[in-house]
Amino acid sequence: MTHLELQKRDLLMETQRCTELFNSQIFTNHQLFTQSAFIEILVRLNYILQELSKKNNRVVWADDVQTDQNIKDITDLVNNLRNAACHSDSPRNYISNSSIKFVFNTFAGKCPNAVKIGESISLGNEYQDDIAFYYGDKRIYLVRHIKKLLEELPNEINKLK
Repeated sequence: MTHLELQKRDLLMETQRCTELFNSQIFTNHQLFTQSAFIEILVRLNYILQELSKKNNRVVWADDVQTDQNIKDITDLVNNLRNAACHSDSPRNYISNSSIKFVFNTFAGKCPNAVKIGESISLGNEYQDDIAFYYGDKRIYLVRHIKKLLEELPNEINKLK
């Protein structure tokens, strides 16, 4: 096997593990290891997305991604959340311009203003059929982001040259 074939196989195995966790139903009814499974998915997805980015095959869609100066697309969002989840003392775990730590908060079903902080910050979920996960004020959706990545990544990995 060539180096590229080995790398593709590695990335596809990472994707497969994420898919196994996603399909385990651990996210539809909170269990003891739900947060652990979520963090594992973030770590693996970040690795895959960073490898694709290094190979000039960055995943750049930004559907339902709250963009800002640091987050331009889904690759940046996953990276931000991975860093927050893996580093308890990260400033990414705090809601912008506040001392409020907001770690692994979830909102299932439509509740766009579940948490309001002052006049300008509103955290929640815009969709009845999805689950929103938060670290700090950064949101990722289970279906619209994670499931979409898991469906698209095998094709992106197979495009590597």
